[in-house]
Amino acid sequence: MVGAIAGAKVASGQIREPRGHYVQAGVSAASGWGLNVGSVSAKTLYTREIQIVSNLEPAFRRTSDQINVMALVGFSVRVFGFERLLGNVPYRGYDIDVGFRAGPGLSFSSRDTRVDKNKRFVLVVEPMIRLSRALAYGVFFVEGGTVNPHLRVGTWLNLN
Repeated sequence: MVGAIAGAKVASGQIREPRGHYVQAGVSAASGWGLNVGSVSAKTLYTREIQIVSNLEPAFRRTSDQINVMALVGFSVRVFGFERLLGNVPYRGYDIDVGFRAGPGLSFSSRDTRVDKNKRFVLVVEPMIRLSRALAYGVFFVEGGTVNPHLRVGTWLNLN
């Protein structure tokens, strides 16, 4: 399967579009600090994904906020995938994904009051937008969403 690995250079020197299964790992900033890890299955027109997103800022800065951990399942539409599929246009080297994630979220704190303990479990709904850039060694991404922390950056590690 020569050239089948996503992110590998093809004979013409152009980088292939990311396709297949990836582990997404990154850090989060803007309205909190955290980590995110998950699985992304990238196709030409869409992605399917499972993400664990965390807001760990209260652990570093002694605030009254709670540490949040969310397990989100979602999908996104790859905006330039339509142009590649219908217009036979080569991969630009980057893609824009617009999507939606939802799932349970849990909050933790050592200073919980009775009211806080009743609010530990929440249902999270997150619209998101992501810019992914294929490089010779992998895929770099920057994404923004409505869940704190709002800005996430990281890489996709190839599982193909």
